[in-house]
Amino acid sequence: MSTTTRDATIDALEPFAELPDWLAGLMRPGRLEASLRRHVPELADGRLVLVECRADRLRAKDENWLARCRVVVADPAGPADAAPAEPREVVLVGQLYPPRRPDPQLPVPGSSLPFGEPGYGVFLADLRVHLAAEEEDPGLPSLGALTDPEASARVIERMLRAGAYPQARVASSTPNVVRYKPGSRCTILYDVAYDPPTDALPNPVVAKTHQGDKGAVAHDAMTALWGTDLARGDVVLLAEPLGYLPEERVLLQGPVPEDETLKELARRAFESMDAGLLGTLRAELGRTAVALAALHRSGATYARSVAWTDELAETREVLDRLTLTVPGLRDAAEPMLERLEAFDLAVPADPVVSAHHDFRPAQVLLGPGTVAFIDFDGAAMAEPALDLGRFRGKLRDIGVTALSASEEGYRPDLLEGRLELLDELCDLFVDEYAAHAPVTRERVLLWETIDLLTAVLHTWSKVRLLRVEPRLAILVHQLRTAALER
Repeated sequence: MSTTTRDATIDALEPFAELPDWLAGLMRPGRLEASLRRHVPELADGRLVLVECRADRLRAKDENWLARCRVVVADPAGPADAAPAEPREVVLVGQLYPPRRPDPQLPVPGSSLPFGEPGYGVFLADLRVHLAAEEEDPGLPSLGALTDPEASARVIERMLRAGAYPQARVASSTPNVVRYKPGSRCTILYDVAYDPPTDALPNPVVAKTHQGDKGAVAHDAMTALWGTDLARGDVVLLAEPLGYLPEERVLLQGPVPEDETLKELARRAFESMDAGLLGTLRAELGRTAVALAALHRSGATYARSVAWTDELAETREVLDRLTLTVPGLRDAAEPMLERLEAFDLAVPADPVVSAHHDFRPAQVLLGPGTVAFIDFDGAAMAEPALDLGRFRGKLRDIGVTALSASEEGYRPDLLEGRLELLDELCDLFVDEYAAHAPVTRERVLLWETIDLLTAVLHTWSKVRLLRVEPRLAILVHQLRTAALER
């Protein structure tokens, strides 16, 4: 029997099915704990008690694998009448050394210091991971001021007064960190008290700080959108842009109401398979599609633009970085990329619109009225299929990974039925969008498929062990069922 191009493309992806142990070890349950007990003298001899530990992150950056771990320790219990020891958290950061790379110089600098003290370091030889005590977040220099009540009040007042609210006087602010990705971004919600008290000024407010220029991109996009009819909030709600500090890389915006995100609703629906929740999900997908069509037709323009060839180049760049330490991955993906590249040339792109760029169910807020869109830090002029395809890809990911919610873990026996349901919901989303704005459906498939490959790559570049099997299954389903030839 002859092998089709489609079959050959799928067969070539086999190397993505399992991460090598040298890469996966740190993230496997129990491995970090055992290694710390073996290599940290204070834990080995009982001078410290290991309360808990976890590897928060292991990610590829260029040819390095950067690690971040959280370790909670306590002094041993004293006499029965003494106060219990207070646990303390130590954040350790460093990198994993692939097998062909020499070990770091031993003894490790700082290994003679007490565990977790500034300058402390340790090499976990069995995991080939060098870790040192984290002292600050160099990627987010404004984080200290933004999380301090007094300093943040001054920052908020300064930004409000420089913008649309010159009368603002901030008496106090109470910061609440709602999302934090070390070295990359942080989102903080503030309860603000004004002097004198007033309901005419925004409260609460949200500050975001990013590494790089993402905050500037978001502020420019939100400002452009706020100057269109979308600001009325009839179809979609957007946060009011309140200011941006370029040197400090701080973005300030107004609030939008939220009961839950569309991602949270989808996860509940897929985990329970409750008919009522699935009905609600269908309705919210329809409302989201209508709101996305309004965003695309808003007339807003951005300085940045993105084409599918840019996405292709970024994907190949990720593969090249992975191949530096995991040879063969670029070759495994290349047949699929060549197939998609030919499809891109055969099906012309639609005219560009004001695209969100990172549009996913997590960026859709559901409240008592109109849906809201957030996180415009990737906004660009692009064909509408970018947002539709990326959204569909993430919806599939949520639906399939929800098969892991049961006590027995991932349920591949339920995969076929789940994929069929997701096909239906993804088509519903595009059908509702197409009723309000034009889009070429083949282009949606193109963007969706490369986004599904990117999701597989992230299971490697971010070492997400439990996502490898389900994400590869989604991609294979897409390659088998989507019409990606012309």
